Amino acid sequence: MSKKMKQILGIYVVAALVTLSLLCAVGYAHLTQLRRMAAYAARSSFETTVRSVDAMGAALQKSLYATDGGLCGSLCGEISASASAAEASLSVLPFDTQELEQLSGFINRAGDYAYSLAPQAGEEGFTPEQQQQLAEFAKQAGDFAALLRELQTEVNNGLLTLDSREQRLQNVGRQEEKLLSAALLDYRLGYDGEELSYDGKYTAKEEQTPGDLSPEQAKELAAWAAGVEPRELKEEYDYTGPDGRRCYSAGEVMLCVSSRGLESLAQTRLVSESSISLEQARQAAVKFLEQLALEELALVSYADSGTVASFDFAQTQDGALRLGSGVKVSVALDDGSIYAYNAVNYSTQPAQVSWNTDEDTARQQLPENVSCEGSRKVILRSAGEQDLPCYEFSCLDDQDRSLRIYVNADTGKQYRIDI
Repeated sequence: MSKKMKQILGIYVVAALVTLSLLCAVGYAHLTQLRRMAAYAARSSFETTVRSVDAMGAALQKSLYATDGGLCGSLCGEISASASAAEASLSVLPFDTQELEQLSGFINRAGDYAYSLAPQAGEEGFTPEQQQQLAEFAKQAGDFAALLRELQTEVNNGLLTLDSREQRLQNVGRQEEKLLSAALLDYRLGYDGEELSYDGKYTAKEEQTPGDLSPEQAKELAAWAAGVEPRELKEEYDYTGPDGRRCYSAGEVMLCVSSRGLESLAQTRLVSESSISLEQARQAAVKFLEQLALEELALVSYADSGTVASFDFAQTQDGALRLGSGVKVSVALDDGSIYAYNAVNYSTQPAQVSWNTDEDTARQQLPENVSCEGSRKVILRSAGEQDLPCYEFSCLDDQDRSLRIYVNADTGKQYRIDI
């Protein structure tokens, strides 16, 4: 190699090293900026958590002295909003511990409990039982808020280090520095997570009563639905609870049955081109339900994908549709077989409802700026899985927007509005 070529090669090598050094410097600066942004986001989330839990505790304390219905309803909204903000900020903290999940569960329960009380408390105030539960929540929220304020002070004074987002799980228990996650490990929430009795998401759920089918009869039912002999079924899962749920497979079909009957069915095969009409598919779905001895069902909606037709059926009772209880049947449009079936939400017990308000009286709850296009009696499921008798009014507002207004037939007041 000539001297000139060596000089040119040296220049290229130096240029490459300089370029690589510049790229590394730019990348490192960008990474440092991202780390600072992540640290700022984590610190901001922690501060938001402190403020939100503090605000929730303060609102819970105020609720113990509120007697006016309007103020009680306002405080319920305040508690719920603060709990939502606290939960959102907790989920952004750069670590995951069991204690943090317990604290998150407490915040969710307190917020949902207050949210569920708002409609009634806005008119009548809190009952003594509700105030007692709010007092328990207030004490726990106050203790938690005090702890968070103390930890915030230690973080601001440099006595505690906020965890790094790059090591979410490895942060916990590190000995070289005192981390926020480790400090929270020492905190034990006095609230034991006991189920609440109220009409909300976290209420104590009543177990469904078992059915009359024996395990042998349930297996025979599964075999009939799959179109095979019982001996051809392969058991995939069994649950020894009160309902005795078991899951089986047979070729491309998966089924789940319990002592109450067939709960679900699903095929995994690919459906070829359609060869039957939508009406024929509907008839196949109705015949399948009749064979299962499911009565008092009404078709409420359907969908056609071109290869599979799906039909939603709701139970009927006292001339009302139980929209929270029903089954869904899907039919393959190539051979008319049952492609999928879901009866998880089907209730074998009648709804315990009282129709204390007639439709004309319920109609008076409609606002003046809407026109009613139709109505029907329905039974809805509340967040706490309580059956609610309602009148559903299909309406148009002054801008021709469709909406549904539900009036509780028990209380005679508006319950829900869907747009």
